[in-house]
Amino acid sequence: MAGSKAWTAPKAAALYLSTNRGYSQYNGRRYNNYQRHNDDPHLSSQQFSNQQHYDPQHNSNQQYHDEQQWEYRPDGPEHSGVRLLRPTLWALGFTAGTFYLCSSSFADHRERLRVQSGGILAAIGLRTQQYDEEERVWALMSDGHVRQLVGRAHTVGGEKHARAIRRIAHLPAWVPLELKRTGVMLADKWYRLSAGERCVYTIVGLNAVVFGMWQIPRLLPFMARNFLHDPRSGRSFTLLTSTFSHRELFHFAFNTIALVSFGTSVADIMGVEHFTAFYLSAGVVSSLVSHLLMPLRPALMLPSLGASGAVYSVVGATMMMFPHAKIALIFLPFLPFTISQAFPALLAYDLAGAVLGWRSFNHVAHLAGGLYGIAYMEWGAKQWARLTLYIEERRAHKAPKDN
Repeated sequence: MAGSKAWTAPKAAALYLSTNRGYSQYNGRRYNNYQRHNDDPHLSSQQFSNQQHYDPQHNSNQQYHDEQQWEYRPDGPEHSGVRLLRPTLWALGFTAGTFYLCSSSFADHRERLRVQSGGILAAIGLRTQQYDEEERVWALMSDGHVRQLVGRAHTVGGEKHARAIRRIAHLPAWVPLELKRTGVMLADKWYRLSAGERCVYTIVGLNAVVFGMWQIPRLLPFMARNFLHDPRSGRSFTLLTSTFSHRELFHFAFNTIALVSFGTSVADIMGVEHFTAFYLSAGVVSSLVSHLLMPLRPALMLPSLGASGAVYSVVGATMMMFPHAKIALIFLPFLPFTISQAFPALLAYDLAGAVLGWRSFNHVAHLAGGLYGIAYMEWGAKQWARLTLYIEERRAHKAPKDN
C-alpha cells in the first residue's frame, strides 16, 4: 500500500508484541517489600534480601496470609485507599498542558515555514539562507581534524550533522580513532533518519535508560516508588513515569519492536510535536483508566508498569490511517492479516481479560490505550488542528500591526 512502508510482512511487528503493559512480573509482594524496606530504616540489607525473594511455597500459611494482607491492603498513611480525584485532575492537567505546549511548538514551526515560503522577497531570503547554511557546512567540513577523520567526500544532511561530526573530530587525542569513527557512523545514521523516526527512537532511548536503572539492585526501592504505578500509593506522577518503565527484557523488547514498527510511520504523518502529545497523553490516559477501575476488583489491585497502553494507542491510530495494511504475527510470518482484522481481535481478547479478571496483563490499560488511539484519530486530531489555529490567531492578534 502506498505510503505504508512499515507494513510488509517481514518488517511488521506482531500485535502480540504490544502486550504487557503488565502487572509487575516480580509481583506485588516484592514491590511492597521494597516499600517496607524504604520505610523501615532498621531493616537490614540481609533481611530485605530475604523478603525480596519470598516464596510462599516454602513458608507457612500464616506467613503467606500476612504477605497477602500487606500486598492487597497495606497499612500506613500512604496507603489509606485509592484516590480518584487527584490522579484524574493530574492527568487532565498534564494532558492539556502537553497538548498546548506541543501545539505551540508546532505553530512556531509552521510560522517559520510560512515566512520562508511567502512571496518573492521571502524566496530570495530563503535562497540566501540556504547559501549561508551551505557555506557554514562547508567551513565545518573543511576543518583539518574533520578532513583527517572522514576525508573530503563525506556527505552530511545539514549544519547540525556537520557540527556533530566536528565535535567528534575534536575529541581529545587519547580517544581511539576507531571510537571516533563509530561516533561518526552513528551521527550519520541519526541525522539521516526522518523526524518521525528520530522522535520514536528518542522514546526508545528513554525506555532503555529506565530499563537499565531497573537492573541496578541499589536502585530498586527508588524505581519501585517512582516508576511503578500503585493505585494505593497516592503518587499521581507515576501515571506518566510507569509508561517508560520495563523491568523484564522480553517486556522491553516486545514494546520496542512494536513501537518502532508502527510508530515511525504515524510520527512521520502526524509530525513530531503532534505525535509527542498523542503518545504521552495515550500513556497517561491508559494508566488513569486502569487506576479508576481497579477498585472494582481489589484482587487485581497490583502495581503496573510498561508502555503497552501507549503502544496500543499507536497501533489503533495506525489502523485508522491504514485500515488495509498487511501485518504478520512474528510467530506466524506466513499467515498475514490486515490490521483491521487483527487489532479488533486483540482488543476483544483484552476485553475478555478485563471482564473475567485475568491477571497475566493489565488488560484494562491495554483496552483503554487501543480505544484511545481509535477515538483520537476520529475526533482528537480535529481538536489538534483547532488548537493550533487558535494559537496562531491569538499570536496574530497580539502581533504589532504595521501602519
